[in-house]
Amino acid sequence: SPAMAAEASSSSAFSEDDSLLRPLAARGWRFRDAADESIQALLHAPPSPSPEALEADLLDTDLRLFGGKSLPDRAAATATKRLFYLHGPIVLQVVSVRDIYSSRVDASFKNPQPRRLLRFGLTDGISEAVAIEFSPIPFITEEIAPGTKIRLENKIPVNHGILCLGAKNVSIIGGTVQSLYEEWKMNQKFSGLSRPVLRLSQDDGVGPPPFEKLDIEARPNRTFQLQQTRRLATLESLMSTCRLIPIQNLRMRVQVI
Repeated sequence: SPAMAAEASSSSAFSEDDSLLRPLAARGWRFRDAADESIQALLHAPPSPSPEALEADLLDTDLRLFGGKSLPDRAAATATKRLFYLHGPIVLQVVSVRDIYSSRVDASFKNPQPRRLLRFGLTDGISEAVAIEFSPIPFITEEIAPGTKIRLENKIPVNHGILCLGAKNVSIIGGTVQSLYEEWKMNQKFSGLSRPVLRLSQDDGVGPPPFEKLDIEARPNRTFQLQQTRRLATLESLMSTCRLIPIQNLRMRVQVI
């Protein structure tokens, strides 16, 4: 009958969807609702996609549109004082990355071996979590763009609600969410705009005066100047008496010194 045929067709479609989603779930992807329009559009886009092709499309899609919950509730995790673990694989999306160790003072010393401590904002599409670089992750830099997907693997310690990441429990799987990437690039481009604006306001006589570096060598203190004057007077008196060199030459030499 037509009803039975429709039911069989629907059952076949669901089994086909499962055959695509099951391998992705094994790789750490979580889906809020497999029947969601955005997921269905990817599942049934011609030609018939493979799990690998579907994953490539998901990497470039904002996880907040389809991601299912895989992170613990932030408030509950923060309130939990004991250490617990998440178990991968879990695919998350980068919200932000910032080096919370570096500062302008550190940069001024030009440390040949700069240290860092990356702080990550991550989302599973529903909840957000904070993670830190608990041990060095050399393949991740501060320049990672929002929208990039990472995969948590093995055991991930969670201490006071903060995920502790290291090279052994995280990997970058990539992806570019175009809208997030463009916004990030725009913010990077204009992040230093406040300084020129400040200079313009100073030129117009508005705002605080410009900073002037104190040059200690160029401005000797009063005691030093007094000592130099007394020394010069003594030398002038001696040389004038002995008539060894003209006074004018002596002044020039002292000024050079």
